[in-house]
Amino acid sequence: MRKKIGFYVSSIICAAFLPAMVAVSAERNFTATAVTVEYVYSANQIDHTLSVYRVGENGALEQVPGSPYQTQSFPVSVDVSPDGKHIYVANQGSKSVSGFAVTGKQGELAPVPGSPFAVGKYPDGIKISPNGRFALVTSENDNMVSSYKIQDNGALVATSYNAPTGEHPISVTFSRNGKFAYVSNFNSDSISAFRFDQDTGKLTASGNPTKTDTHPIYVTVAANNKFAYASNYGSTTVSAFSVDANTGALTELAGSPYVAGGQPYSVAVDPGNNFLYVANWGSHDLSAFRIDAATGQLSEIKGSPYAVGWYPYAVVIEPTIHHVYVANNGESTISAFTLDTITGALTAVQGGPYVSGLGPYSLTISSLSM
Repeated sequence: MRKKIGFYVSSIICAAFLPAMVAVSAERNFTATAVTVEYVYSANQIDHTLSVYRVGENGALEQVPGSPYQTQSFPVSVDVSPDGKHIYVANQGSKSVSGFAVTGKQGELAPVPGSPFAVGKYPDGIKISPNGRFALVTSENDNMVSSYKIQDNGALVATSYNAPTGEHPISVTFSRNGKFAYVSNFNSDSISAFRFDQDTGKLTASGNPTKTDTHPIYVTVAANNKFAYASNYGSTTVSAFSVDANTGALTELAGSPYVAGGQPYSVAVDPGNNFLYVANWGSHDLSAFRIDAATGQLSEIKGSPYAVGWYPYAVVIEPTIHHVYVANNGESTISAFTLDTITGALTAVQGGPYVSGLGPYSLTISSLSM
């Protein structure tokens, strides 16, 4: 952590008053700039923990003191509040969400008051709204997505707003402007789209679910809110859609679906809306595509796919210096890459992959002003 300290002491002073004048001058002119620190969080399915890493300037990961932290049974999804102060983990095996607050200067965590919070049966996905006021949680066995209000202290309180999804909902995500939410329905081969009331947390279906290829798992929306992409675990493809700016409804793009690797699990779009990355569980690699800015269509970039560890589940992109991280569930590591913002090519970060808890399943990244 770097702080800028500025002070001025006049060079023409009487020696008798030097100590006092230095003290006054330092008090008046001392300035400190907040430092933005980035963290990677990994929900580890097998040992029921949450690992916390600080991101170095070169993309290297360093575990913070106290990490990993205990969750409840089988954590499979993790997300962080927009201000970086609260982290939430969906525990598939215990019908709960664990909440944590950043309490230490090195990123240490402590449980949120009231944590863990009861949710529906077999929660598979959790996502915090862009305004930080609500959390959406999918319930695999209930075929439902539910809305929870986030209190000032980070606690979750259930609202009355639950919405039916397709069969076996897994991931849930928001458009970047917070107006729409999307749920992947694994057994229905579809995505449910909802209008989202950012004041109340209410979900309103935007028509019938949109068909995908077989067994969609993750869905993501580009930062410009124009396009959405889903990884289809059962058909080695990625489906691509345009987003209706008024309703949030999805329309499949010409050329979709696009071939990725074996059993694609997770998808992520870079902050510049230029590239899409796909973690392929079955082929142990990462596919990289260029996104056409006008049409949203995909074309695989030179060098793709990139080798990662065994059975990668999640891929996320660090937004400022553009590093890419992949959770390798089968070998309990996290792969790290530097992203070339011109070509989309990836270069492995020196020192990686990094040891995680057992069975890393979901990743998220936060920026926190310290």
